Amino acid sequence: MFQRVEYTEWHTLFPKIGFVLFFLAFGIIVWKALKMGKAESCKASRMPLDD
Repeated sequence: MFQRVEYTEWHTLFPKIGFVLFFLAFGIIVWKALKMGKAESCKASRMPLDD
């Protein structure tokens, strides 16, 4: 009933998985940056200069 699924070109699978993971991470970072409030963004922008 069920046939074994064989991915004949398995070497093309890794770049696709890498692209999807990169795109998801990039999307999450952009979303968090857009949802950040004014006070939080001011605090984050001053962080490198604070001791």
